[in-house]
Amino acid sequence: MNPTVLAALIGSITSIVICLFTSYQQNKKRRLDEAIRDAKLELKLSNIEKKLDEHNGYADKISSIQQDISFIKGKLEKGA
Repeated sequence: MNPTVLAALIGSITSIVICLFTSYQQNKKRRLDEAIRDAKLELKLSNIEKKLDEHNGYADKISSIQQDISFIKGKLEKGA
């Protein structure tokens, strides 16, 4: 085989292998970055859900407190 053709073939194969390897590494990094981003978003979402659940608990407590205040006011007005 002609040395020029052999050198071109080796160069072409090397270029293809390097391109494939680079593409694989970039995809791997992109998937890792996306996984990290998704984990951060999931953490933020769970924190928001926790705060929402806590807030909803306060709404129930406020209703109970308002009933207690009305009861106490009624007792005070009867006693006054």
